[in-house]
Amino acid sequence: MKLFFNNLGKAVLTKDIFENKILSRRLYKYFLTGLLVRLIFLPFLFQRDLLSTYQRAAETVFAGNFGSDFQQMLTNVIHSIYLFIIKSIFPAINKLSPVLLEKDTWISWINFNSSYNVFTALALFKILYLIFDVVCMFIILRLSFDGEPENKLQVFKFWMFNPFVIFILYVFARHDIMGILVTLIALLLAKKNRKYWAIIVLSFGIALRFFPIMILPLFIFYLARTKKDYIILSVIGISGLAAVELFSYFYFGRSVIFSLLNAQHFDYILSSKLELVIHDRIFIFVAVYIIIILSFLHIRKKSFDILLNYGAIIYLTYVSLCYFHPQYMLWTVPFLIIIFIRRKSLLYYHWIQFALLMVILIYWGDLVTKFVFAPIDYKFFIYLTGPIPIIIRFYDPAKFVNIFRSIFTGVSLWMIYLIYKDNKKMLTDELKDKEN
Repeated sequence: MKLFFNNLGKAVLTKDIFENKILSRRLYKYFLTGLLVRLIFLPFLFQRDLLSTYQRAAETVFAGNFGSDFQQMLTNVIHSIYLFIIKSIFPAINKLSPVLLEKDTWISWINFNSSYNVFTALALFKILYLIFDVVCMFIILRLSFDGEPENKLQVFKFWMFNPFVIFILYVFARHDIMGILVTLIALLLAKKNRKYWAIIVLSFGIALRFFPIMILPLFIFYLARTKKDYIILSVIGISGLAAVELFSYFYFGRSVIFSLLNAQHFDYILSSKLELVIHDRIFIFVAVYIIIILSFLHIRKKSFDILLNYGAIIYLTYVSLCYFHPQYMLWTVPFLIIIFIRRKSLLYYHWIQFALLMVILIYWGDLVTKFVFAPIDYKFFIYLTGPIPIIIRFYDPAKFVNIFRSIFTGVSLWMIYLIYKDNKKMLTDELKDKEN
């Protein structure tokens, strides 16, 4: 039994941390403290989208409607399976079924917040994200700094106490952590040069949550060794989305891809543009994204750390130049926390990003500000004056928020520049090592 738990500890914590008593104690301290912070937020706060997500799952579980969320089919399947499990164990969830099946969004939100079991339900709903979060934090230990346990531990700490992770998963309560976990597994496989498995897992991530498609070209250019590889890896990379598209077309009679392309969320990518003549325009993010991909392609010796840097650059570029929802910031975190070790100044800018995001939240009004606290006392927070009526007394709220949005973009672009300098330094150091 002792041998079994020793091997398990080495597998989970990595051998160099597990066998170092000082480092392993620090890891346990970070883990337990971070877990306590998460548990404090678990039962009390949420944004309306969490209820919508579980309402769609409830339609599948209680009403048998498998197509309640065909655009995020796999995400809905995971939530539905989890909801089926917890409703079988906890009677409180069964009692909430009329609330979850209520079609009127305002009535369902009021009834949920006023229900006797609201704290229990919230904790149970968010435990699913906690599970994914815990798996992510231990995979991140293995992504970089082999043979440098101190740096690995620092990366672990940066994830455990990252403000975006805690806010998005346990206050805002969004499910992007599912796609991030799959992406991290794909990155780990790419690091081990398991090229086909890495792309297969990433293709599943794309089918789960569309965001990993942004780094698919990076994976292909990093893993491909021959011209044949480029073709095979590209086909595998889009196979997950193609499989979901075929299933949706034949089962629901609707196209997932064209539904996403015509959805408001895809318009976010095209939201920043330069108007030219007549109907001619340039979508800024698309143009910059192509430059980033071509820049990565022309690096002859692509290390894994360079791949991680470019992943951070792509997601930072997206939130810098496009309209985005707060949960999209979570996609930058796994890449940035590794770069923090080499460029500590990025950590401070990351916290500035978070502070600015708290102001940018005013964009979405009461839904993502005072209503987040509704489970504590929904009547008080419904009638409490929101931030926009207060700001409008002194200044135009749209201008006020957009000033902070512009500062956020400036900080994010500066972070991209610092990462670019880190790339150059790594490439220069590698050349010097070769010469020596």
